[in-house]
Formats: sequence, structure tokens, C-alpha cells
Amino acid sequence: MAEQKKEQSKSMTKWLATAIIAVLVIAIVVVIIIFTQQSGNLNRDLDNANTQVATLQGKVTNLQSDVSSLQAQLTQEKAKTQQLEGDIRESEGQVALLQRDVASKQSTVDSQAATIKTMKYPRHFSTPEELANWLQKDNTNTLYPNPTVAQKMLLALTLQIHAARDGYIICTNLPTGGLLDLVTNRAVVGDVIYEIRPWDDFAQKWNNIPAIPSYPITPESGQ
Repeated sequence: MAEQKKEQSKSMTKWLATAIIAVLVIAIVVVIIIFTQQSGNLNRDLDNANTQVATLQGKVTNLQSDVSSLQAQLTQEKAKTQQLEGDIRESEGQVALLQRDVASKQSTVDSQAATIKTMKYPRHFSTPEELANWLQKDNTNTLYPNPTVAQKMLLALTLQIHAARDGYIICTNLPTGGLLDLVTNRAVVGDVIYEIRPWDDFAQKWNNIPAIPSYPITPESGQ
């Protein structure tokens, strides 16, 4: 009886051991299956991550290429800007030169216009002092140190022209009888006519006349 119970106990123990082993085996199998599934999921996630990384790397490469292209364009634009700034400075220099040239020419034009106006509206000398001062400044008497008869005629005409250029009225007086060595100039000062020798600037009173206007034609007349 005791032996029978002992055998039954041993049989029960074996069954329990077998059952426990079976349960462990099943558990291990389940764990393996779960791990395999998780490993597959992880592999898929890893593949997806690798794909995303590759995509991002491609985008980074494209962005780097864009940056390089933009830097090259920026360098070109800077070069163009420097060139334009140089052109602007050169143009400004040329404009300044042109402005100075225009100002100089305008000054010349104004001066010539004033001279033309003076020549267009000549006048008589206002005072004997004015006549004497002008004769002193004029160089006609130095052109021929020892003038011949013909040169005296030229000096008289030259003095008349010089006076006209300065806006004064001086006439050439041709002597009667063809005596050119007696040629002189005459100038009106107020109511007096002065006779002038053009070869030595000697001036003396020649005659009195009624007082006449200083300007035969005034600038205001517009004639």
C-alpha cells in the first residue's frame, strides 16, 4: 500500500515537472515570438529611420548646394556692386570736370557778352582824366617807335579800333591835302573835342562844341 502511494507520488511529480517544462517551453516560445515581432517592428522602424535620414541628408546636400550657389551669386553681386560704385565715382568725377568746364565756359560767355555789349554801345569819355588814363593803358603808341607816314595812319586806325573794343568813341581825323603825316585822332569829352597823336598819346584841346549825350545809342534803347 505504501509502495503504491509512493509510486503515485512519483508519477504525480513527473507529471507536474512535465507540465512545468511544457509551460516554460510555451512561455519561451511566446517570448521568442513576441521578441521576433518586436524585432521586426524595430527593423522596420530602423529602416524607416534610415530612409528619413537618407532623405534628410539629401535635403541637407541640396541646401548646401543652394547655399554654395547663393554665396557664388552674392560674390558676383558684390563684384558688380564694386564695379558700379567705381563707375559711379568715375562718372561723378567726369560730371565735376564737366561742371567746372561749363562754369568756365559760362564765365567766358558772360565776359564776352559784356564785351560785346560794351562794343555795341560805345560812349564818349566822361572826363579828361578818363581819356588820359585810357591812353596810358593802351599800347598803340608802342607799336612803331619811329613811325613812317603810312605807319602813322595805321596807328590812328589802330587807336580807333582799340577804343571801340573798350567801349569808347575815338575817331580818325584824315587831314586835307593828303598830308598823312598829320593824321590824328579826336575824342569828345563833354563839350570839348580833344586831338590825339596816336604815336605818342599827346592830347590837347582842339575845339568846343555844344554838349552831347555820353551815349549816342544807349543800352536801354535796345537798338
